[in-house]
Amino acid sequence: MQLSKASKMKKILTFILGMMVVASCDHLSKSSSDKEEEVNIADLEGIAFETEKLSYSYEEDKVEVSIDVEYPKDGNPILVNAIREYISETMGGTYDGDLEEGQQLVDYYGGFYKKELNDEKQVQIDENDGNDEIINGFYRNYDFKKEYETDHFITYLVNSSVYLNGAHGVESSYGMTFRKSDGRRFGTDMMRNLYSQDIYALIKKGLIDYFGQYSDESVTTDEDLKEYILTDDDVNYLPLPKNVPYITQEGFVFTYQPYEISFYAAGMPTFTVPVGKMKQFLTQTALKMLGED
Repeated sequence: MQLSKASKMKKILTFILGMMVVASCDHLSKSSSDKEEEVNIADLEGIAFETEKLSYSYEEDKVEVSIDVEYPKDGNPILVNAIREYISETMGGTYDGDLEEGQQLVDYYGGFYKKELNDEKQVQIDENDGNDEIINGFYRNYDFKKEYETDHFITYLVNSSVYLNGAHGVESSYGMTFRKSDGRRFGTDMMRNLYSQDIYALIKKGLIDYFGQYSDESVTTDEDLKEYILTDDDVNYLPLPKNVPYITQEGFVFTYQPYEISFYAAGMPTFTVPVGKMKQFLTQTALKMLGED
C-alpha cells in the first residue's frame, strides 16, 4: 500500500518535531549541567581555608634543623591536598604517609635532615682524621607560610636556608600560587609572550630598580647593570628567574636565587610587577582567576 503525499508529509513533520524535542531536552540538560558545574566551582572556592602551625626543631653538636609550616587543616579537599603535596615535594617528596597527618610529615622531614646533616658532619670529620675542630656547624631550615589569599587563589611563600660547614650558608625564597577551585599551581604557564621585547624590558627595569636600592651607587644604565650581572648575557635579553613567579597583594613577584644572576653579596634580586602592568603578559585563564577582563 502506498502512502499518499499528505501522509508522507505528515510523517516527515512528525519526525522533525520529534528531533527538535530531543535536541531541546539535550540542550536543557547541558545547560543545567553547565550551571551546576559553575555552582560547584563557586562552592569549592567559598569553602574556608584553615591552617595549623606545625614545627620541628633539633639542635645538638653543631647540627641544627628547624621546620615551621602553616599546614592546611581544612577547606576544599582538592586544594588542601594540593598544597600538602607541594609542601612535601618542596622538602624532598619522599614522605609516603598520610598527608592528613601534618605533624607526622613534618617530623619525618625533620628526622631525614637531622640524619643527613649528622652523616655529612661525620664524613668531614673522618676526612680530617677525626679532627672535629674543623666543624663550624650544619643547619637546614624551612619556613612555609600562607602569604596571600583572595576569593579565587592562595599563595604560599617558602623561605629556606642551608649551611654545610662551608664559607657561608645559602638562603632561598620562592612561592607558589594555587587556584582555589581545583588546586592548580600557577607559575610561568600563566604568562604568554615570554620572549617578547616587552618582557625583556620588564626584567631589565626590575633588576635596575633592585640593584639601585641595594647599592649606594646609582644604577640607571646598561653599563651600570652589567656590573652586577654574573653572566655574559646581553642585559637587554636577561632570562626570567628559574623559580616561578607568584602573586601577592602588591603584584607578581620575580625572585632570583643567590648566584643565579648576580654575586652572593647581592642577595636574592627581586622585583614586583603590579597586576595592571602584568595583564598584557597573562593568559585568559590567569586573568579570569584574578577577576580581570
